[in-house]
Amino acid sequence: MNRIVSVIASAAIVLTSTASGTFIKDTDEVSAATASFTYTAEDLQNLQDFLLAKPTEKDLTGKPYDLNGDDRWDVFDLSIMRGIVSEKTNSEPQSDTIVVYFSRTGNTEKIAEYLIDITDADSYVIEAAVPYTDEDIEYNNSTCRANKEQNDKTVRPEIARPIESLDSYDTVFLGYPIWWGQEPRIIDTFLESYDFSDKTVIPFCTSASSGISTSEKNISALVPIGEQLTGKRFSASSSKTDVKAWYESLPLKKEESQLQIRIGTSTLTASLEDNSSVTALSELLKKESITIDMHDYGSFEKVGDLPQSLPRNDKQISVDYGDLILYQGNQFSIYYDKNSWNFTKLGHINNITQEKLKSILGDGNVSVELSLS
Repeated sequence: MNRIVSVIASAAIVLTSTASGTFIKDTDEVSAATASFTYTAEDLQNLQDFLLAKPTEKDLTGKPYDLNGDDRWDVFDLSIMRGIVSEKTNSEPQSDTIVVYFSRTGNTEKIAEYLIDITDADSYVIEAAVPYTDEDIEYNNSTCRANKEQNDKTVRPEIARPIESLDSYDTVFLGYPIWWGQEPRIIDTFLESYDFSDKTVIPFCTSASSGISTSEKNISALVPIGEQLTGKRFSASSSKTDVKAWYESLPLKKEESQLQIRIGTSTLTASLEDNSSVTALSELLKKESITIDMHDYGSFEKVGDLPQSLPRNDKQISVDYGDLILYQGNQFSIYYDKNSWNFTKLGHINNITQEKLKSILGDGNVSVELSLS
């Protein structure tokens, strides 16, 4: 996943809380840019929670969150910080999928972050050149900025720091809040700025009650899109499990994980089977790699104990060199010769000869490290 954190700095300053819900400097000293502070997603959450007056036990005194030098913390600082955290370098993307989202209150951002973590996709945050304040999005105020924009389909709010290109991406997840029953006009700005004619676009939104269908129709009618998949509305309380269930239901060609097997200085790659045993093993390996002490058995396999038992899908099969086997639910075997028995196949080592495999495994005990690629 290609998400880069830029470095911006400011000298340490002392801040105090005021009744207006902002932080004011105790001194007249203007914060100076240095290279000593790296803003992270945690800083974004801290500042957002502060601006929303959410209770917190964190001490934010001295945090360099006054990014525009106006002696207070406000939505403009939040906008600048989001841009810093999400800004990309000029390096080549590491994924063919990108999650693009616009979020004003943080609800859409939360869903997007879940999706980024699940897909390991790149990400880009749409930020308005003129940030939206609380007053700008007052639903019951017919004269507020957002209300006026939503009632005029020709409005195109300017985007701060537009992403240079989407050419390297095949799939674009597009997230936004529902404003007045539709996608915010800044989403239209984004869509009209790039070519989506050869891409798969998948909308997702957050709202208290409004559905996604109107915004989906608007999006499909606005610009040519290669394929637009049915989107999903999430509530503010939606969990990562909810997002994962939706993602797994999408008709996308999922990239198959492969097993890496490190033995001494050699690293082998194996294709995995599609069964509940492999799913459970993969979940373990997503947390951390597993090291197994293995020994010879029957002159045809190396076998060792797994840290915990896995579901069994045993059946009578014949195996050959390179096959990876789960035996009795808690033992992992690498076969270097033929055998037949009732057990579960986990996968097969790719592109290796029997002689080479035997040479790497060697004689006697061996330590093997398993991880996902």
